[in-house]
Amino acid sequence: MAEMILNAPIGHMEQTVADILKRNVTFNVIEQTPIGQTEYQRKIIISADQFPIVSATVQFDSKTIPQHILAELLRKKDGTGTILQRHRVDVHRRSITVTVSTDGKKITRSYEIMQNTSVWFQISEEIRLDFL
Repeated sequence: MAEMILNAPIGHMEQTVADILKRNVTFNVIEQTPIGQTEYQRKIIISADQFPIVSATVQFDSKTIPQHILAELLRKKDGTGTILQRHRVDVHRRSITVTVSTDGKKITRSYEIMQNTSVWFQISEEIRLDFL
């Protein structure tokens, strides 16, 4: 189960969680704020029955992201990966850290979404295995 989530392709996290739970999940952008002149931080939650399954913090620099993708990010409606997939942007994930809590109930990971050699997004996630 954890492996399925960690290996979910970019843009498929919601669907992967829904498939595991065999029920609908909701995606919400909780907060999106500028943290610098061109940098933004976005906090999202994927939940099922009001339980947060995946919580993530996404940081990005508007100087790095194409304007049509930035415009969609700023609308706060869809996930980062969903937007990239919709625009058929070829990206890959570069893992920084993956940690499992000592009780096995939570995984935290940090990674970057890269387009060619450019870092477009820095993401930190908490995945609650005890709610799956």
